Amino acid sequence: MRDTVGILVALTFLLRVKGEAPRGGYCIEKQCFAVFQDQVDFGTAQKHCEDNNGHNGHLMTVRSLISHSILLILLGIHTGNYWIGLQLPSGQCPDQALGLRGYRWITGDTETEFQNWGHFDDVCSSNCISVSKYDFEWKEQPCNSKIDGFICEYKLDSPCQHVMVKGDESVLYDNPLGFKGDNLLVLPLGTIATLKSLGSKYICHSEQWIQAPWNCDVFNGGCSHDCTSVNHEPVCTCPPGKTLQDNNVTCEFALNDPCHDSGCAHLCQKKDDSYACMCHHGYALAEDGKECKDIDYCKGYELENDTCVDVDECFMGPCEHECTNTIGSYICSCFDGFISMTEDANRCKLLCLAEECPTECDRSKTYQCYCPIGYLLDDRNGSSVCVDIDECEMDSYCHSNCTNTYGGYLCSCDEGFDLVGEYDCVERESSEGSGFTTPYTPSAKHPTERPFTVKAGGLLGMIVCIVVVILVMVVLIHLILKRRGNLDIAFESQGVGNHDLQQVSTDKYHKLSFDRHFII
Repeated sequence: MRDTVGILVALTFLLRVKGEAPRGGYCIEKQCFAVFQDQVDFGTAQKHCEDNNGHNGHLMTVRSLISHSILLILLGIHTGNYWIGLQLPSGQCPDQALGLRGYRWITGDTETEFQNWGHFDDVCSSNCISVSKYDFEWKEQPCNSKIDGFICEYKLDSPCQHVMVKGDESVLYDNPLGFKGDNLLVLPLGTIATLKSLGSKYICHSEQWIQAPWNCDVFNGGCSHDCTSVNHEPVCTCPPGKTLQDNNVTCEFALNDPCHDSGCAHLCQKKDDSYACMCHHGYALAEDGKECKDIDYCKGYELENDTCVDVDECFMGPCEHECTNTIGSYICSCFDGFISMTEDANRCKLLCLAEECPTECDRSKTYQCYCPIGYLLDDRNGSSVCVDIDECEMDSYCHSNCTNTYGGYLCSCDEGFDLVGEYDCVERESSEGSGFTTPYTPSAKHPTERPFTVKAGGLLGMIVCIVVVILVMVVLIHLILKRRGNLDIAFESQGVGNHDLQQVSTDKYHKLSFDRHFII
């Protein structure tokens, strides 16, 4: 629970004031007011209030006698003129008959129960309002003037009331808006309260006070020295020679400190007359209880109580056949008759050390069986076996000499030659060695891998089909040529052959056409 609260409170990092800190402040109900001594114009002052790290602020609106009284408190010890959030809209002239005389609050409205005008010039110009502690009257100033300071107003979400203490105990409040005090009655989210006598610390979160140590990522958990997480709980720690006080956040010098010679790599926490070693955030305690390991080193482990505990990876079934768990890892092994695959050590493939071996069949597909690389699937009397392929008979592997092996083959060279690569032989330049031989087993890219899915009967059928197709094509070609010869003889018998061409007149063409029709 405390860790969850700490994560939420981490948002208060955005609430801490950066840059110029306020000279004073006051909080009441769900509002806080802060006075800044920074010589800027009206627009810059408003922007500062708006950009105060997510506090939803604006220049102060003095709408009531209560807010006017707060103004008296804020400027009680400060001299000069200070901007408040009242301005004349651009392009308008002041009019005493209107509410706020034509001026508007920086929030865009004119709602008010209080007015305190001073000298009024009734001039049509870009004017804004300032106040001072001498008379607290509203005075017109050119908006581009740089005066002594400004006053911001902030709305509070889920503020806390003051810490309840016993007797004369006093509390110092460190407000995230940038001002401190011991008489603040309403405190914004992220305020840190410190009990002066005990040194105990509390942080405001969602209208509640959470005692330190809280989440280590938020203001160091409230610890005066170092903060670490133990069993997901924040713990304050002290350097060697000091021990943690009863308030659990501050350190004091210790006598006979057991942590002095503890040998802890990072941190040591005193426990009565003994001690316990701890590690910084991002590290885990090693098996010896003293050294610290980077959490990244816990690969293959689970982090329990800031300690690396071995995980049984075999539970997830990463291996195809058998799995043996080891410290921080696991080992895969194969059943008898199988060997680990080179490309994936978690999987297994058939191992055949004979001319014939049984097939490996898919249990869900009865007729789908496989053979090792370098073997051919063959049907014999209704059963399938794997038969070794004799690559040496194909004359396309070794350049010189070839020796068949189970599932592969050996290339070798004659005397005076050396094997280059997997197949070729080159004449040896030196006289060292002779007839070098290199074993070779076909890989996935080699043609001998693919035949293992083709049966011997199927291969014979393919050859017969090819022969039939060739014979059919020969017959077709013979018939086409014979038909063409007959057509040539027919044309010659009808006198269709070579003819001389002559010019024909129109009358002669008509006569020729008539004679031809008559003949037909």
